[in-house]
Amino acid sequence: MTTARPARLSLRAARRLAIGAQGLAAPLPAGRLDVRHLRRAMDCMGLLQIDAVNVLARSHLLVLRARVGGTHDTVLGLLERAAYARRASERELTEYWGHEASFVRVADWPLFGWRMRRGAAGDMWSGYARFGQANQSKIAAALDWMSANGPASTAELDAAMEWGPGVRGPWGTRSNGKLALAWLFWAGRVGVADRTGFVRRYDIIERVLPADVVEAVVDEPDAHRALLADAARCLGVATADDLIDYHRLPKRIAPARIAELVDDDQLREVAVEGWDRPGYVPAGQRAARRRSRSALLSPFDPLVWHRPRAERLFGFHYRIEIYTPKAKRQYGYFVLPFLHDDELVARLDVRFDRERKMLEVPASWAEPGSWPSGTAASAHALEALAAELHALSAWCGGEGVSVLSRGDLAGRLRAAVTGADC
Repeated sequence: MTTARPARLSLRAARRLAIGAQGLAAPLPAGRLDVRHLRRAMDCMGLLQIDAVNVLARSHLLVLRARVGGTHDTVLGLLERAAYARRASERELTEYWGHEASFVRVADWPLFGWRMRRGAAGDMWSGYARFGQANQSKIAAALDWMSANGPASTAELDAAMEWGPGVRGPWGTRSNGKLALAWLFWAGRVGVADRTGFVRRYDIIERVLPADVVEAVVDEPDAHRALLADAARCLGVATADDLIDYHRLPKRIAPARIAELVDDDQLREVAVEGWDRPGYVPAGQRAARRRSRSALLSPFDPLVWHRPRAERLFGFHYRIEIYTPKAKRQYGYFVLPFLHDDELVARLDVRFDRERKMLEVPASWAEPGSWPSGTAASAHALEALAAELHALSAWCGGEGVSVLSRGDLAGRLRAAVTGADC
């Protein structure tokens, strides 16, 4: 059993470990992107949260952009080929409940079998669970129909089964087909075969994933340990709460699994400067050598998606305001943190005007203490941010950047963006 006193880690070293683990320090790939770049990015992240917000681009594409660059269409094409290849044997990614709805590596799908088994027994979102308890005949009929007829969207299944009115709930009326497919998906009986736009089409899991993956069984404690170890590798340094959050593991059970990983010398406990709780790093973790790239991050990027960790690690208090009434928003609708020199130094409300082919910045805000006036560091950060905005515009297929007047960084940023465009 490991009994050594925890090593001490400075906050800057902790930041560098976290940034390096997420693939945000290594240079962006040069030349043409291919599936190898996507694999490396997924190896750094472990999973990729899916989100429907499309003010700028789908969030998961922004997350990949920060790690592989390319163009929007190139990244989208790589992701679609990896997740929805015609043959199950050619798929490297698939959709499941990881950190919320996520792309996960096909090889990792059996590690979520415990969640599927619990879900089938009723441990899933309450609306799905209630539907499952009352409608097993409809669920069985849906599975039989797909087995005989192939992939179906919610609308296609509803039309084929002629089930009539849906089920009313707190989020409005949901169709029988939607609820049946949601239950089957959670229970691992169906997977996402393809998408048309953002509409999922489901099929029986035996046609979505290879047989050896579907048939693999990992017991719950082993799966939890594997997922926690993977989270530690992807996070670089993390508290127990951070590790548990990464794959949304059971909070009552996971601490015991973390202790087992420490006892097995797979995790090492560290004392991080300024943290009021222990941190954990993977055994053999090396100090990161490179500083971060300068990158605008999605609100759902793994580096910042667990808001308590973002505040603990970077002093960055972050709350997404998409669902906040416009008059009450402090920073904006779709706000991207700006990573520069191992710190989060600014936040920008960003949108893309597809008709004008223009990246718009309605608001831009400096983090307190990050932009000392008249210093070389401030000038460098401003130059890097202007370049990143132009790069993001080009990635979206745009032809320029427009910085509006709201925010304490707007005036300086507008001048820098204009200068960078010359």
